Formats: sequence, structure tokens, C-alpha cells
Amino acid sequence: MAGAKNSNFVEKLTPYLKQKLVETSEKYGIDSEEYRSFERQYLKSKNEDEINHEDRLRHYQSEVHVHYEGKPLRGVERLYRRTILLEPTMVCAAHCRWCLRGQYPQFGLTEDEITTFAKYTGSDEVKDDLKEILITGGDAFMVPKRLEFIFSQINKFAPNIAFIRIGTRVPVQDPSRVNDELISILKSADPIRLEIGTNINHPSELTVEARKAYTDIYKIAFKIYDQTVLLKGVNDNVETLNELYDGFRYLGIESHYLFHCIPMQGMEHHRTSVQKGLEIASQVTNSGGVSGRAKPMYTLMTDLGKITLYHGTILERNEKNELLIQSHYTIDDFKYRNPSWELPKSAFQDKNGFLRVWYPDGNDDKDSLKISNKKISLIVEKNKFNPKKGFNTFVWDMYCEGPYKLEGEKLTEGLSGPMALPGIYNVEIITSNKNKSNSLKTEITLIKDPRVSASRKDLEDQFNLIQK
Repeated sequence: MAGAKNSNFVEKLTPYLKQKLVETSEKYGIDSEEYRSFERQYLKSKNEDEINHEDRLRHYQSEVHVHYEGKPLRGVERLYRRTILLEPTMVCAAHCRWCLRGQYPQFGLTEDEITTFAKYTGSDEVKDDLKEILITGGDAFMVPKRLEFIFSQINKFAPNIAFIRIGTRVPVQDPSRVNDELISILKSADPIRLEIGTNINHPSELTVEARKAYTDIYKIAFKIYDQTVLLKGVNDNVETLNELYDGFRYLGIESHYLFHCIPMQGMEHHRTSVQKGLEIASQVTNSGGVSGRAKPMYTLMTDLGKITLYHGTILERNEKNELLIQSHYTIDDFKYRNPSWELPKSAFQDKNGFLRVWYPDGNDDKDSLKISNKKISLIVEKNKFNPKKGFNTFVWDMYCEGPYKLEGEKLTEGLSGPMALPGIYNVEIITSNKNKSNSLKTEITLIKDPRVSASRKDLEDQFNLIQK
């Protein structure tokens, strides 16, 4: 299944997600983070038109075929010693734009192929090493009967398997599928310990329906763990992630990974720089904003697999905006598990025999306009400044951000932010392109309306009240 199909990544949404797009646009507006949390994840961007076939290849290039009785096993990969990966289907409820899986060839495994996989997993060749199976794809919750058959065959032919993990986004994409039939099938995995891995990227995804789905799963699974993807314009701020991780803890979901969005041409609008990701991860995990019980590991998916970032992991940056990442994998680690494995072109050995790999960084390109006055601690950011060739005009209405609003709270309904106080303001236009940033600064003076009788102190008190 290596490589991508020679076609564009089609847009696919469930009726449930279409409904959420409508609801969030009506309630919060199309410029809101709540709306973007759905729109950016599922609606195709014009940036994707830049993709060509070569760019759409999978994010790691090494072949990972597994052979049994002289034949390759379809939909099977083995990158780690104790874990084997099974892809029974490549169908998902919806297509996440930031995910490469939707560009793989579409297929589904037959019962014969699943039985062969189970026999291999329990064979003398690997049974002493293999302890767990990761079921991914595609989304196995889309084919519950096939999932039930997998459980039966593993219990029959591979008693060495103690754990099965299932990766799914169905609870946030089509929660009605988490029904009595699916729950009954999940129970049939017993005596294998069943764990559920998921991707939840924004608090808006934790709807009433999604919460019920995860709660129902939690009752019969030993653990639900999350692998949040850091997405530009969706969750690339501390406040959103803190709220998200608190939501996880309440539902009993473990915060496992915070993934940097994978490198994929045409999807750069999803990717921050790794440096920004590190800063966000550091604030989330070290500022006291979330409990120590809810802290994720900031991790990259490289050509060598997952690498969690620690001190000394990032060694240097080259002129291609690639980061050199230090791993503690060796060639023997991969060859032992998979004799057909080949060293990716992006990787090489260091003097100690450990592998290093080049990783394409994202960027924080953003055209913005900042208006600030340090004396009154006022900062206004307008990130929707979209300059075009020629002369450009931006009009500031002199109003600041409004008060924070709790869901359902009526007191501040319809209340705008405060008007900026008289004084001298710094205006900075910032334009970014790839790794270059340009800035133009000037000053403006706001003069008090002579028709207003209120004193300076009165205006400041009003400003502070509305802002709070």
C-alpha cells in the first residue's frame, strides 16, 4: 500500500459534520475559531491544487512489507518490535485534509487475508516478540463485522496477543455509528485488552453526541487515548489546548501525543513551525494550565517513524528549511523487525550508529496588522489583512476585542469591545512569505472627541469594565 493514488484527495463529510458546519457558522460566524475547527479539517483548500503526484507520496518512504509463507501480507506493516499494524479497510467516515491516509489506494481485506494475518501473528517466527496489534487504516469502526472477525481469528490463532488498539475518528465524525451493535462487537475482543486511539483537535468537536459516544466506549474499553494534531488556525494556541485537555480528562481520555502536522505539499496552511509547536507544548505542559495528568508528548512523524522531541533532539536546520532530528533507532532495529526495510534517503547513521533524519519544517507565515499602546496595555491584532498587488487600504474602527463570553451567557450579548482610548498608537504591518518576514511601522494619534464631556479617568474606567 505504499505510495498515493494518482488522483486528488476528494472531499468527504458526514451529514453530522455538515450540520456542525452550519451550526457553528450561524452561532459564531465563519471567521470564528469554532467554525474553522470544522472547516479547516474537512473542506478542501485551494492550496491543495498545488499538489502533484510525486508530492503526494506517503510521509515515510521505506517499504515495510511483511511476508508469510513466501507472500507479502496486504495491509500489514511492522515498524516496531512488539507491535504489528493492520489495515482492514481504507474507508473513513470523513476525510481529514491534514491526513495522508485518504490518498492511499482504497481496499478492504478479505476474511482469508485476515485469517492468514492471524496465523502469521501467532506463528513461531514472531510470537515471542509480538504482543499487540494496532488496527488503523481507514477506520475499522466503519466495518464492525470485519472487526468482529478479526477478534475471533486473533483469539483463535494468536494467543500471544495481549493488546489490541483501534484508531478511530468515528465518534467525532459520525457518533451515531457508536451503537449497541458496535459496543457488543468491541466486547467480543475479550480476553484481549482493548484500547481505543482517537484524534480530537478542538473543544468544538466534543459535542453532546461525541461525548456520549466516547462515554459508551469508555465503559467497555480499558483505555481511550488521544493523539491531537497541531493545526494552524485551529488549535495553535495555549488556551484552546488547555480547554481541550481538560475536556479529555473529564471524559477519561488520556492525552498521549501532540503531533506536529505531517509534511505534505499542498497542506502547508495546516502546519506551524516546529519552534512554535515547541513553545506551545512547553506552555501547555509547564505553565500549570492543565493538570500533570493531562500532559501530552510533542512528537514528529518522520521517515523513521514517531520521534518525541526532547532536549538535543533537534540538531540543525538546512537551507531547505529542514530540521535534522536525532533518533535512537539503529538500522538493526528496523532490519530485525523487517528484513525488507531500507534506509530512507532522508536518513543516515551518526558516529554512534544511531539514525538521524531530515524533517521538513512548517512555517508561521502570516500577514497581520498590529495596533498597540503600551500605556494602557492595549493590543489589537487583525490577522485577516490580505494585501494585494498595488495600493491597499485597511480601516480600523478603533474598537478592541469584546469581553470573553461563556456559552449560554446573556449579560454581554450584543456588547462590542471598548473603543480605544485617546493616545499615541504604534501600527505595524507584518507580511510573511516562507521564512522571510517584513515589517512596516508608523504612529497614529487618537484625539478625544471634543463633544464628549467625560473625563480621561471616566473613559479609562469604562474601557476596563467592558474589556473585563
